[in-house]
Amino acid sequence: MTAVAGFDFAALREDIVVAAAAAFAEISASQGDDPVRAFALYSDAGAMTVCPAMATADYLRRIDNEYPDERLYYRYSPSEWPLEGVGADEQFGRLCDRLREHVFALGDEDARFADFKTRLMDTMVESAESLRKQCFAGLGEDFVVLATISDDDEPAAELNRRVARLNSPAVAAEFAAWSRSWRD
Repeated sequence: MTAVAGFDFAALREDIVVAAAAAFAEISASQGDDPVRAFALYSDAGAMTVCPAMATADYLRRIDNEYPDERLYYRYSPSEWPLEGVGADEQFGRLCDRLREHVFALGDEDARFADFKTRLMDTMVESAESLRKQCFAGLGEDFVVLATISDDDEPAAELNRRVARLNSPAVAAEFAAWSRSWRD
């Protein structure tokens, strides 16, 4: 992915991976015996942010016990995770500044914004894929990696494609089964 509409997505991808790896290391070190078991990169509907979110083993166990009927919602909803928007704060702050400046520069050009938003999500997925291989390898088949938009209802088919691309077949199957329940 190269520069598009004056924005260098290749550089953004590299910077996201560096910031996310730093956030993961920072939060993992602070959690002691409670390892991080889920990691997400998320943006907003306005495509002005990219942020990390993490959930630990204890959090996921607690949710399983306290909310068994809603455990999958909490497992796959980074906006509900206790470690949302934390880690490598300065690095992610600079990334958000870059995104916001570019979105404002686009003005009222809806087609250019839509293209930018799509490319941003593609870049986040590529970044998460790199993290899966570089930082999360060896953490187990049940380690969850997501890339999503926090304040938007994305199509289930698109979310399923991302989850399948970034996770083990077992995680992808669990997510797909849960997403089918949304229609009920």
